[in-house]
Amino acid sequence: MSRFKSERGGAGLGFVIALAVFLFVAYEAKQFGPPLIAQFEFQDAVVEAAKFSRGKPASAVQAEVFQKANEIGIPVQRELIQVRRQPTNTLIQVSYTLQAEWLPGRLYQWTVNVNEESMLF
Repeated sequence: MSRFKSERGGAGLGFVIALAVFLFVAYEAKQFGPPLIAQFEFQDAVVEAAKFSRGKPASAVQAEVFQKANEIGIPVQRELIQVRRQPTNTLIQVSYTLQAEWLPGRLYQWTVNVNEESMLF
């Protein structure tokens, strides 16, 4: 005789708890997945912009990073993108805030700082 199984063969308490946990995890993945994917895609775009910045002025690199942020949907302002060019390297610093709905009606916000330095050859 099983302890948590009803005599009619219905779902037990363990199944209901497992289903609730599964639904919560699926909801959180739906809420946090797209912003996190956009964050990683933007990080890759900043790395690429830093690597291929040779021969470009700082304003052109800044415009390229800003355009990519708009394409991806990252809420960044042009003033928050700092590009420092030196003869041997390029440093790109970007700071922005992302948000996702943690529970219905409750927003979770986190600040992302992207710092990428690339040596120019």
